[in-house]
Amino acid sequence: MKPHKIVLFFLALFALMFACWYFFPSEGVEVAGVKLRFPSYESALQDLENEGSAVDVDSVLLAVRKSYEMVREQGDTLAFYKEYLASNPNRIHLPGDDYTFFDQLFAGLDTAESSGHVVRIVHYGDSQLEMDRISSMLRQMLQERFGGSGPGMVPILKPMSSVSVSQSTSGSLTRYALVSDTLSKRSPTHRYGPLARYAILSGEARFSFRRAENRYAQERVKSISKVSVLFGHSSPGLIMSLKCDTLSVMTESVDKPINGVSVVSWDLPHGVKQGYLTLKGTAEIYGIMLDGGPGVAVDNVALRGCSGTILSGIDSVVLRDSYEKTDTRLIILQFGGNAMPGISSRKAISIYMNKLETQFEFFKKVAPWAKLLFVGPADMSKSVNGSLVTWPLLPDLNDSLKVHCLQNGIAYWDTFNMMGGVGSMKEWVNHSPQLAGPDYIHFTTKGAAEVGSALAKSLLLYDDFRRLRSNLSETVVREYLDSLPDRRDTLVISDTL
Repeated sequence: MKPHKIVLFFLALFALMFACWYFFPSEGVEVAGVKLRFPSYESALQDLENEGSAVDVDSVLLAVRKSYEMVREQGDTLAFYKEYLASNPNRIHLPGDDYTFFDQLFAGLDTAESSGHVVRIVHYGDSQLEMDRISSMLRQMLQERFGGSGPGMVPILKPMSSVSVSQSTSGSLTRYALVSDTLSKRSPTHRYGPLARYAILSGEARFSFRRAENRYAQERVKSISKVSVLFGHSSPGLIMSLKCDTLSVMTESVDKPINGVSVVSWDLPHGVKQGYLTLKGTAEIYGIMLDGGPGVAVDNVALRGCSGTILSGIDSVVLRDSYEKTDTRLIILQFGGNAMPGISSRKAISIYMNKLETQFEFFKKVAPWAKLLFVGPADMSKSVNGSLVTWPLLPDLNDSLKVHCLQNGIAYWDTFNMMGGVGSMKEWVNHSPQLAGPDYIHFTTKGAAEVGSALAKSLLLYDDFRRLRSNLSETVVREYLDSLPDRRDTLVISDTL
């Protein structure tokens, strides 16, 4: 083809594209039930303009990390905590700005290792927590400070794989789950236990476990030296036997029937690589605890598709007994993402808040001694006229969650703004290495590690402040903090929500 014809071809092509841009309806054309849209030159120009204002993920994450670091040269430690408590956007927000909110929790964690027992934290959430994402980093950092190891409590029949432990089960077990799937049933008794799922043993079953060896597993999770079974409603003659790679069989018999909740434990002289439990009899198995030495354990409870409004459907007596028997001191609720697709108005946000407040009251009833922490939803992207944007009401939902949690005496951590706020999920997906998946909803393992690390650092800073205050008079601390300029953030949600 001659050069002038090639030029004419491209000019004709550009003219055709311009005509489509100019005449094609902006709302699109529906053909056979499918809406077709043609990109307009206005949207192309807008994309170019917005490109420079996109969230810079590296800068955001660097700012998050620095926000938890105290500059030693500033020489005023209390001033750092004053600013952190009042205005750090990545802090855990506390009810009534009470900086002693977590003191009792940390005091219990501090003495757990020296007193030889395990204090538990249970982390409930939606599919963001699957495969032990986020919880694994929180667990590692807490265990580094307070002692303990192992992956925590797992269901005897695990719904999906985890980066923190390998397990398998066989035998006479019937699975029940609060959030049911193709392998589970809904329980008529609702005795789901702390993992929101359980299994009924009716005969003989075998539970095998192996410590994690994959590259995503944290170091502390690999050490398992204590195995426990949380069970209840058993018949007489229940037999449990544990065999590990370096240990002979150890057997426990439960001769009397158990009507409530009970625990059978084996303390092992050192960590094991693998082992198996053999169970014979009839009982409800609420969970298997794979822990290490004394300290803290973090249990990961991922509930795919759950928005956090149905946990009160668990039998309160079983749940309270389970929390007491396992010494659970902190309950983390990480929800909101699954509610977003059903929220199309501020009234819908208000309805969701009312449902969550029912859950808050439920957990206060079953674990009045435990602290409650709500972790807000991450940014989520959806396609609007061919462009990926933050779900329109997600910022309002996040703000409303923060206000309602604090009003109900529950601490709040803001994942949405920690990520960078509006438009951040799109950039987390485009980041190298990728920090979120192609569904523009879920974090990758690396992204989840960033979130889990930030959450852990935010929590541990309150322990740092507690340790500092232990060497000072509380009156002196309060008077000093009151004397500093207040840069407190304010957030007001309209009463129309």
